[in-house]
Amino acid sequence: MKLSGALIIASIAVSSFAFAQTAPAKTAKEIHKLDKKRVKEGVKSGELTKAEVKDIRTDNKDLKADVKDARADGKVTLAEKKKVARDEAKLSRNIYAKKHNARVRK
Repeated sequence: MKLSGALIIASIAVSSFAFAQTAPAKTAKEIHKLDKKRVKEGVKSGELTKAEVKDIRTDNKDLKADVKDARADGKVTLAEKKKVARDEAKLSRNIYAKKHNARVRK
């Protein structure tokens, strides 16, 4: 009896870990908001130079244009969703790389 009770408890614990690992997907607005916050913090801390911020803003404008183009016909296709997701990931990686390079704001 003790062994079956322990197995039940172990299975409940394992299943609760599986549910705890899944995080809700972030929307494009949430991602944009977080990226904007990261840039603002990078400027404040001196991790981002003016040129780097300019590059990030240009990339962000390009991303917004891609989203606008995807929505233009009223239906966003799977290929368009993938392109926007790739561009969002690329922007995020660029922000990280620019914040963690050796350049310092003067």
